[in-house]
Amino acid sequence: MGREPSASAIQRLASHNVSRRSFFAFTGGLVAAGGLASCAVAPPKSGATGTVRFAWWGSSERQRLIGGYASAFENTRDGVKVQLEPAEFSGFTDRLSVQAAGRNLPDVFWMPANTVTSYADSGSLYDLDKLPKGTIDFSAFDTKAVDSWRLLDGKQFAPVYSEYSPATMIDRTAFSAVGITDLPDDEAWDWEDLGQLAVDYAKAAGKGKWGIANMAAFYQHAHLWIRQQGAEAFTADGKIGFDQAALGTWFDWWQRWTDAGGVIPAAVTGGKNQWTQTGHQSGLYLVQLNQFLDSQAFSKGYDGGHELVLAKSPEVAGSGDDYHFKYYVRLCIAANATDPELAGSFINYMLNDPSSAEVLGIASGVPSNPDIVSAIRKRNDPAATKVLDMQARIDERPARARPEPPLGGSGWQSLVERAADDIFNGGVPIATAVQNGIDKLQSDLDRA
Repeated sequence: MGREPSASAIQRLASHNVSRRSFFAFTGGLVAAGGLASCAVAPPKSGATGTVRFAWWGSSERQRLIGGYASAFENTRDGVKVQLEPAEFSGFTDRLSVQAAGRNLPDVFWMPANTVTSYADSGSLYDLDKLPKGTIDFSAFDTKAVDSWRLLDGKQFAPVYSEYSPATMIDRTAFSAVGITDLPDDEAWDWEDLGQLAVDYAKAAGKGKWGIANMAAFYQHAHLWIRQQGAEAFTADGKIGFDQAALGTWFDWWQRWTDAGGVIPAAVTGGKNQWTQTGHQSGLYLVQLNQFLDSQAFSKGYDGGHELVLAKSPEVAGSGDDYHFKYYVRLCIAANATDPELAGSFINYMLNDPSSAEVLGIASGVPSNPDIVSAIRKRNDPAATKVLDMQARIDERPARARPEPPLGGSGWQSLVERAADDIFNGGVPIATAVQNGIDKLQSDLDRA
């Protein structure tokens, strides 16, 4: 169990509408150090009625889909209500930290990838092994996969609901329109090929067009970059697994290709780098596979519709074969849940109900349940098939373990985001910005 934050710290946090950056800057020590309020776990109730508070993040379309699916749980249990608490991602993380500090977490909620260890260590999560046997049915899942989801001392705090890998997205329609039809072989290309493709598109498209927005702040792809060099965000024993040079070359790449004209300058985008914000100015995008449906829907809305294709991420020259990895969307029960058994039944529904294939598909990435994946494939939806095929191609490659961020490690994401901002908007030298970030992250780990 972690240390409980002081009352003044909780009050300051709860009284501010914190931004994504301020969340990590202020709560990094609070959350990462295990400072979330420790919570005593209430025994399960025996009744089947009650309300399940459920929180998740995503676009308005994802909120609509998942909200409707979650509400349908009410039809499976008489007297049960689902209270929906959706949010955009930055608002979700801010709100979750405030709720944890106030011991008022939702009964069931999605867990951001970089913070699960900190929430588990602080006592904010319910140990699902304490539920009556069979409350959550893992029979459809590979036993090794289920065991790999366990955290501190092998406890099952956060089973994986969906998963996704980084990839690259190419607007084939935009490239064809400027006469570029010979796209690189994504089984053989490297980051220099991507940079040159961005420049070629920018030159062919003309003024006001670039190959790709500056996406240096995308920590998932920065993570891929350092793994391609044999490094890690964190080692298995909880230490920082990369140095200034390994991450600094990531920002060097973006600077070089900005200077070459292939990357939209940060001053042009004003910090906006999502495909829905810059797709009309560029032909390439670094994507998480769980974002593809939103991108595809957006691209159909301009210039009569655009065809988007997925490609495997390029490699750093000399990369090994085992750098691929997946991020997880996890499902958790709060330690303060009123009825953990009812909450567990809801998690079982989210993980296993077959209607998910039709109602949700890949709205949040590739479902962890292989039976649901098979059912989605049978529906033959073109966009979903692209994602499933790409994830399957990535999964064919060897992948060394990706250690979860340790207690104090939630600042990894903000390190990448802050360094990108300092470099491309603040003019801070790359080496200085990266080292400052590493020093801050090490300080968080030390405090934890």
